[in-house]
Amino acid sequence: MCQFVETICIKDGTARHLHYHVERMQRTIRHFFPHMPMVAESDLLCDVPTIEGLQKARVVYDEHGIIERTFAPYSIRSIKNIIVVEDNNISYPWKSTNRSMLVKQREKAPSYDEVIIVKDGYITDTSYTNLCFFDGTTWFTPDTPLLPGTMRQRLLDQGIIKEKSIPLSDLNKYQSISLINAMMDLGELVIPVSKIQV
Repeated sequence: MCQFVETICIKDGTARHLHYHVERMQRTIRHFFPHMPMVAESDLLCDVPTIEGLQKARVVYDEHGIIERTFAPYSIRSIKNIIVVEDNNISYPWKSTNRSMLVKQREKAPSYDEVIIVKDGYITDTSYTNLCFFDGTTWFTPDTPLLPGTMRQRLLDQGIIKEKSIPLSDLNKYQSISLINAMMDLGELVIPVSKIQV
């Protein structure tokens, strides 16, 4: 049985950018469980702990609907060095609870804080985030993500980042990278390109 998950940022007791998560859930439901009714924002979260700071809400669902909601305090990981790994067969187009293919990539480099996954010569994602690259003027995100994330989509919609092909051979054209996901906005975790091991 396929299970899927949404990771939602809760800040000071309020869910952030919830409609992006609902849109992705609806796409997933239409594809895998077309008999199911669509979800609404009001269905997604309930009994959100009203505490200050960041929490990560994890909502798991399958053909029977939402089966689990959990909340946990969140802090951004410290990442100081990253290495490039390659896998031309990797595929993770839906936000499934089965992350084994991503875990496998992460395990290739246990002495590094994180990995950048390259497929067919093009940069995709890390094992848990989308990526944005800064060239000194503009932030770009690869047009080849493994999973198009909700933060990535919001930044594209707002014109804050632009999408383009980023082959690994062009990595040295950029100054820094920002790791983004539902819990991390652009600029919150930035690493110089010089810290990336190719």
